[in-house]
Amino acid sequence: MSHIAALLHVQIPVKNLHAAIDWYCEHLGFSLQAEFDQSAFLALSTGPTLMLWETADKTSATFTVDSQPMPVFLFTTADIHSLYDHLLAQKVTITHYQNDGFGWVLKFFDPNDNMLGVIQKNE
Repeated sequence: MSHIAALLHVQIPVKNLHAAIDWYCEHLGFSLQAEFDQSAFLALSTGPTLMLWETADKTSATFTVDSQPMPVFLFTTADIHSLYDHLLAQKVTITHYQNDGFGWVLKFFDPNDNMLGVIQKNE
């Protein structure tokens, strides 16, 4: 018997809520669902909602494995190369962009030091 039905949303910290909403909508294709004083809900066409929390704390949604930063969650895309070009033109810090055998993997940091990952599986 499963006690958990679905992943509702994920939460990440941001330094400036309005700037983060703009960045995620403009560069990654999210749409704003709801905005509050210190938080906002963003969504893609499928998957859980992304909740942004404004905080002055020095924190991020990133962890390390063998001292290497890792993304907490990964997205999928059908055109990783265009996304890479777009992020590179925006001077986003990209740490990984290569075909890892099963597909292309792109890892990068948002302006709030949250590491994000995107995968495009090989056909």
